[in-house]
Amino acid sequence: MFSAFSRAIAQISDPAFRSVLLKSLGLTLLVLILLAVGSAWGIAALPEFETGWLNWIVEAVSALGFVIATIFLFPAIASLAISLFLDDIAEAVERKHYPSAPPGKPLDFGPALILGLKFTGLVILANILALPLYLLPGINIILFYVLNGYLIGREYFELVGWRHMAAEDVRHLRKANQTSVFLTGMAIAFLLTVPLVNLLAPIIATATMVHLFMTMRERAGTAVRPL
Repeated sequence: MFSAFSRAIAQISDPAFRSVLLKSLGLTLLVLILLAVGSAWGIAALPEFETGWLNWIVEAVSALGFVIATIFLFPAIASLAISLFLDDIAEAVERKHYPSAPPGKPLDFGPALILGLKFTGLVILANILALPLYLLPGINIILFYVLNGYLIGREYFELVGWRHMAAEDVRHLRKANQTSVFLTGMAIAFLLTVPLVNLLAPIIATATMVHLFMTMRERAGTAVRPL
């Protein structure tokens, strides 16, 4: 896992990475702006109270809720953005580090968008269901990283794997290496919560999962069937 991360970070200056960063940042920013506008509209629509300080408290709590929601939803938003440009990152990594391996088959835009939306919806739903536990100090942090680590690890690994293998084989390969995939997912979830670093996290995550998948596939040998 550490080797995969180090190689991914070492390639961060790759032109393909910079291109995806700009595109994914633009899309992520657009989504966050839409959320901010929607939240502002919702706060403005709140009923007015006769007591001025009570209105201030309601607005402050609402604004704080938006900030907290943004933090918890950022992994889903960033993953949706990067899923649309995953092939660019995967191809750059495979071209540099695995030139002799069969190239992956790019995911079509439509299926990639659908997969990204499904994953985003799943992450949002899972975090909403876990919201009551997020209110418990100590438990909330652990739960956030465990829950999102599992979801992110599974999704990134399978998206990368589907470029090379049938979905069923990718799933078997992931389950055979579920501890490594899970721990990598938790590390990615942590990066997604670090300011500024979280802007690069989805790209690093994709590149890391490419290295992880290629290593695991090589170990599995003939136990899996290529596309």
